[in-house]
Amino acid sequence: MSADNKQPTHTAFAFSRQGKKFGKLLECGSGRVDRQSNLVHVFMDRGPITGYTGYIVLSPIGAAPPEIEPPTSDEIDDEDDLSPSQDER
Repeated sequence: MSADNKQPTHTAFAFSRQGKKFGKLLECGSGRVDRQSNLVHVFMDRGPITGYTGYIVLSPIGAAPPEIEPPTSDEIDDEDDLSPSQDER
């Protein structure tokens, strides 16, 4: 395998949970797909401080991460309210 094939081709994003149903993808490193050996190599140079679920997604360099569908109003409950409580204001 040449050195050119070892260059990153993708940006790695890690899912950080915020509440039970909310979260976002945070950039956490890079990766490449090795089609000869059918392996994916990921280098994480940082990670979410809290709420890390272990889920990582690769997106081609320069492309936005996939959209995360927000929960519907039927799925939202009081425990997922991310606004500060009266005591925290």
